[in-house]
Amino acid sequence: MKVSKSEIQQRQSSPSTTVFTYPSDLKELDVARIKVKGRNPYKEGTFFIEHKCHVLCYIIKGSGKVIINGEEFKVKAEDTITIPAGEKYFIEGNLDYIAACSPAYFKEQNEIVEL
Repeated sequence: MKVSKSEIQQRQSSPSTTVFTYPSDLKELDVARIKVKGRNPYKEGTFFIEHKCHVLCYIIKGSGKVIINGEEFKVKAEDTITIPAGEKYFIEGNLDYIAACSPAYFKEQNEIVEL
């Protein structure tokens, strides 16, 4: 399946984060481009949990940090980081990255939790 630029869907998921989603016919894998300027999730003290999806992030440009279960990883352009399903995490900085999810991301499996 080919996805053209005109098919990309853009949404502002929070004041600090823009998500570009690419339609896919696969249930096992999908990809999105995400731009963060600040913190994602936006509210201090909150974390994401992807209950079903494993996430691989490839940093295109910029720098920041990813906190996974309290462990901090500094990231910059051309780094990758993996986030296993079920782990609490947030991303902070000024960065642009590709997120590949397996199985394909679906909103219902994503949860935002407070510390």
